[in-house]
Amino acid sequence: MKLVSWMPREDSIKEPKSPPYLAIKRTLVEADIAGIWSLQLLQATILVSLYEMGHAVYPAAYISIGTCARYALALGVNECLTVPMNSPDVMVLEQEEKRRAWWATIILDRFVNSGYPKRPPATQDPQADVLLPTDDAVFDQGTVGLDRLYTVSSPAEPGMGSFAKLAQATYLLGRVFRHICELRVDIMHQEEGMQLSSQLQRLLDVSANENEISAATSICSSALMTLSDPNCASLHPMHLEFAKRLLKPVAEEAPVQNVKDFLAANVDYQAHPSPLLAHWIYQAAIVVLRLNAQTGDDFGKVEHLIRRLDALGQRWLVATAYLHILPGA
Repeated sequence: MKLVSWMPREDSIKEPKSPPYLAIKRTLVEADIAGIWSLQLLQATILVSLYEMGHAVYPAAYISIGTCARYALALGVNECLTVPMNSPDVMVLEQEEKRRAWWATIILDRFVNSGYPKRPPATQDPQADVLLPTDDAVFDQGTVGLDRLYTVSSPAEPGMGSFAKLAQATYLLGRVFRHICELRVDIMHQEEGMQLSSQLQRLLDVSANENEISAATSICSSALMTLSDPNCASLHPMHLEFAKRLLKPVAEEAPVQNVKDFLAANVDYQAHPSPLLAHWIYQAAIVVLRLNAQTGDDFGKVEHLIRRLDALGQRWLVATAYLHILPGA
């Protein structure tokens, strides 16, 4: 946890491959060699993978996330995706903890492929009846709200916990990746695209109504943009109108107060923003640059996006890495 809490802005060296990081990596390898397998070690590997991905430690992040997937499969964590209603409370809590570890692995696995959706994931897409994580506040109290369980196919609702919304957004992102990689133009494929768009928009609206700028919000926005224009080339009037509406919260000064708090270039407003936000800000900047140049219209100020990447880079170096490859930055 101390490793994941490291902030570049508090370190003059700004080197993520620090002695503590290298020591933890060695310890995990030694545990594997010694044949030590446990849920706690999987959770530690997930945290290290998050650290690597958040600070652009590649290809280590990609390899570590694949290790999480294999580790979870070896432990049978993927088999704990439903809750037998006759199980004792202790068993239900244990299954929930395993399910949260599996969802964390899926989230990292899908996100690490965001830049290249054609790359095969290390984990399979969940089935429609797989349970989402329970509400975070309920789980933190040591219980599982069996009366408030949602599956990945459940309609998005305000009562979902933040982790559940992130998991559902990730599930839909995986389906978007599969959809755009299928070389089909039949009616069923078009209907699937419209259904995905509707589900993503509903989840995005739920988060917007709760005044959230979150990892789930950024994944939904990114997935909608990818679904609408997989090749980042469309100039269709309907797409342009859709893009302007989708880009507005991130490419302009947002009217909602806590949205402004994050989007302002002052990370003190939100000391622990998710590293998953970086990809959507970068993707939005690329789209804004293209559409402004090709249409002559104003789809947003790329300077705002550069400023936000720079602010996020004070917490997660992956944002700085995106900034370095952004044209004109």
